[in-house]
Amino acid sequence: MNLSSLKELIPHETRQQWKRRMFAVQDIPARLANLKRAGFTPRGIIDGGAFRGEWVKSAWEVWPVPALIVEPQASEQQILRTLAGTVPGSEPLECALGDRDGDIRFLNEATNSRIVDSDEGTLVSLRRLDSLLAERPGFHPDFVKLDLQGNELKALDGAGEAIRRFEVLLLEVSVIRIGPVPVFHEVQLYMAEKGFTLYDLVPQYYRPRDGALWQMDVLYVRNDSKLLESTSWD
Repeated sequence: MNLSSLKELIPHETRQQWKRRMFAVQDIPARLANLKRAGFTPRGIIDGGAFRGEWVKSAWEVWPVPALIVEPQASEQQILRTLAGTVPGSEPLECALGDRDGDIRFLNEATNSRIVDSDEGTLVSLRRLDSLLAERPGFHPDFVKLDLQGNELKALDGAGEAIRRFEVLLLEVSVIRIGPVPVFHEVQLYMAEKGFTLYDLVPQYYRPRDGALWQMDVLYVRNDSKLLESTSWD
């Protein structure tokens, strides 16, 4: 049996776990585990742009806490309902996140599904984060992940004053502007104004044209978090 055949027999996540143990791979699951090691344990999680829930499954490997799993694509809702049933208190929600409550057009394009300002796509529900939290007074999320293809800052605008309740934010951020999206320095300014500091980042995607870094996942921490208290090296 050759190496390629062997790889096909071993589940992807199992292979990733082996790599992390053998080579100290610094991917998102590894960095979430590092957050736990540093002392952070959320009471609840919001997964914005969940798609089929792969990210929240990784988060649950570290902290099996209630999660609001937000995804506008109707085709993924049965998968997410089943997934939510595995962790008590979790809930799937069929909507997009933005700076208002209403409806909006959403274009399904595999890994680049996104909100569009045109007549393309499907009409979906659009919700503000603070509205969702007001409807769930018993849910206390302090870790929010947003992978919204450039709509992350509008979703945070929709959090209003509730953004003060979030201790850690994980955002997909573009380095190169491809399409109408904010880029890293703009996100940095926004997050600083909201009272958050960059804590960690993981490169994710490189542009085929020249191998330049295109997007990365960035962890921001609220300025008063205990994660930022120490100024020691070890």
